[in-house]
Amino acid sequence: MGFLKRYNSSRVDRYNRQKHHWPQGAITVFAIACCVYGSIRTGYAVEQFTGMNPGAELAVITILVVLFQRFSTEAQFDSKLYRIGVRISGIAVGLLLYGVPLLLLTDLAYFLLRGTVTAPHFRAWMILIADAVTLAVTLVGTVNAFRPVTVRYTVDLGGSGTYRIVQLSDLHIGAVVGETVLNNIIRRTNSLRPDMVVLTGDMFNHGYVEECRDETLIARTVSGLMAKDGIWSVLGNHDPAADDPHLQAFYRAARIRPLDNGCREFEDFTLVGRTGTVSEGADRRPLKDLLAFTSSGKPVIVLDHDPMGIPEAAECGVDLVLAGHTHRGQFFPYNLFVKHSFPKGCFYGMHRTGDTVSIVSAGAGVFQVPLRVGTRSEIVCVDVKL
Repeated sequence: MGFLKRYNSSRVDRYNRQKHHWPQGAITVFAIACCVYGSIRTGYAVEQFTGMNPGAELAVITILVVLFQRFSTEAQFDSKLYRIGVRISGIAVGLLLYGVPLLLLTDLAYFLLRGTVTAPHFRAWMILIADAVTLAVTLVGTVNAFRPVTVRYTVDLGGSGTYRIVQLSDLHIGAVVGETVLNNIIRRTNSLRPDMVVLTGDMFNHGYVEECRDETLIARTVSGLMAKDGIWSVLGNHDPAADDPHLQAFYRAARIRPLDNGCREFEDFTLVGRTGTVSEGADRRPLKDLLAFTSSGKPVIVLDHDPMGIPEAAECGVDLVLAGHTHRGQFFPYNLFVKHSFPKGCFYGMHRTGDTVSIVSAGAGVFQVPLRVGTRSEIVCVDVKL
């Protein structure tokens, strides 16, 4: 069932045009400077105990890894070696993220304590301890990225029966998240015995299905999700367009039912799907237009990748919104900045706005950097009283 082409540079170009561009050149130069600084410090510490200074070699290796990470965000290849490189370079980002601040603290501590501490190799020991802490935090964060937890919520919409919805958001299938990770997520999802599974956007990593190394195998893996009322999906900002033939073929093979800018009536509720994000909403229809097609009297559940749509849903009197997109910041301290960039109730967890209950997932996968520090990948289980 080889229904997808392996590599399509035009799709990569389209994604890169659509995404928000950071000043990548400046970030890369800063990262290289951090590599040099960290390598000099670690080389000095090693030299104190061995007489050899590997600082230059460490600098070259870390700079190459950083450059690979920079390159890998804008190009994709069907290569196992490439995917291993993406994971390694992602881990290197974590080492820089935590290692450089800790090394700066050792320099500050040495400056403040110089002349008062006479222990031999005091500065070298501080550097090596900082390196060890950095390595431990990064390794734990890498493990956390691929060991999702199950987060449970109960939402009372006035009924006596319980309807179980399992939400999988932000899988980011691609170079980092592949078959092994998906199999674990699907196994755990099925063990919850959901009545419905919903995929709330960013199923793919870079805006095109072909990033999957074996998209046929991935589609067959996803098709293993089991739910009485099916698997429903909306698009996020990292997904292909709804009319993309590769996406449509993937959906058919994976038994996923798209619900972008549409609604579906069930016995006890109405399911409404929105597409895209508020900031890139050319294809995003006003929620009130979608609700015009719903039956009155039934609770309305909205699937929306972008939690910034929650206030609009509350204005329209929606009962429940399931969203994602934020990753809960994915790793410390970035999560602190992300938290403050979203309004209250739109960053993570369950909140109530008027009569509207909203749940924002931290996501079942990770984007580009295989790291979770201060957050966990999660499978969201929602028991709805209908």
